[in-house]
Amino acid sequence: MYVCIQTVDMSKERIKKALSNVELSVSSYDTAWVAMVPSPNSPNSPCFPKCLNWVMDNQLHDGSWGLQHHHHHHPPLLKDSLSSTLASILALKRWNLGEHQINKGLCFMESNFALAMDKNQPSPIGFDIIFAGMLEYAKDLNIRLPLNQTDLSVMLHQRELELRRCCSREKEAYLAYISEGLGNYHDWNIVKKYQMNNGSLFNSPSATAAALIHHQNAACLDYLTSLVNKFGNAVPTVYPHDLYVRLHVVDTLERLGIRRNFTMEIQNVLDETYRYWMQTDEQIFMDVVTCSLAFRLLRTNGYEVSSDPLTEITKRGDYMNSLEEPSKGIHAALELHHASQIMHQEELISFEEQNSSSIDFLKQKSSNSSIRSNKFIHKQVDIALKFPFNASLERMSTRRNIEHYNVEDTRILKTTYCLSNISNEDYLKLAVEDYNACQSIYREELKGLERCVSETIDVF
Repeated sequence: MYVCIQTVDMSKERIKKALSNVELSVSSYDTAWVAMVPSPNSPNSPCFPKCLNWVMDNQLHDGSWGLQHHHHHHPPLLKDSLSSTLASILALKRWNLGEHQINKGLCFMESNFALAMDKNQPSPIGFDIIFAGMLEYAKDLNIRLPLNQTDLSVMLHQRELELRRCCSREKEAYLAYISEGLGNYHDWNIVKKYQMNNGSLFNSPSATAAALIHHQNAACLDYLTSLVNKFGNAVPTVYPHDLYVRLHVVDTLERLGIRRNFTMEIQNVLDETYRYWMQTDEQIFMDVVTCSLAFRLLRTNGYEVSSDPLTEITKRGDYMNSLEEPSKGIHAALELHHASQIMHQEELISFEEQNSSSIDFLKQKSSNSSIRSNKFIHKQVDIALKFPFNASLERMSTRRNIEHYNVEDTRILKTTYCLSNISNEDYLKLAVEDYNACQSIYREELKGLERCVSETIDVF
């Protein structure tokens, strides 16, 4: 019993730490792009040599670069490995370093290149454009790619088709987000329109690095410099991401029925989020997922917030962009659907079109093979469509959430990343222990009621 209590207490402490100290996984892909940035004072030298050294020192045993654990748990994510590997090869070749690592990486690409054209493989966002763009850059650097010329031509042709599909004004932001794959095909002055207050493009180190490579910009340089100073010799794929992660932790604690153990910590997160909301901070309003999650948690916890910003951001329909990685759109549509269920009736009138679109989108994507292959996402969609978020019996909902909790929630943007704050064994252990303890109390209460009823019957 002592060991069990001690284990639970340790889990609680680690979760409390997670709410104050967000841990982001390292991105080989983004680190490689940052390593390609030349010094503003010496164009023939890297601006961030520590990142370049990290790329040299962190090649995996099979010749690839990427998340060190995802080969074991997520074997299909080879497109991400190919993308991270090619970016790392480009970074090393750009500065004429690491010939051994380059050759080893090229061997990995030769062995797995066919998967780059496999439509059944999960793809990072913008893969067809970015990967083919990096292949062209490799040719410019005189890298001898051990690839079939026909396959190479197919990839480049596919890129042209995707670029034509994205030439509309509605896709301008999307192209800016994947701008590292555009090279000289893009007007970098247009990309600058999407520069955020922190100097980045969409909080993406890779896109920001690409912009800085093609167009000197002090704000971009400041962002990347602060990033390297904070994380050392390697960077994450998105930063800052702290607010979203903390909100997701709060949501997880509520869904698993264990929020009462973290009342003060949750209050601090919600107070901070409310301040950001009132300040119309970019951390909340730059994407549908964070905005929907913030709105729902604030509204259900008694904060007065308007649904107008959420209605406005969803009018763009970015989350339904078919060119993006499907699960990203799924997460956005799910959060939007949950948020709509706590709106007032008058708010729903102006939100009806967006809500209907999100439901249709979820139904459509639930039959998609790449979504069905991810049992956790598919189950989330199934539950969302069957059980209204605001009309579920609490303990039944808690049990369902425990049963379908994903302790290895690996996600994909332009590359794979994981957030140990969001998904780990601590949440599950604490939730199971708490649920069983509650059930034990309920059983004792039921026995007491049964005795009371029995004694009453005996009297009469």
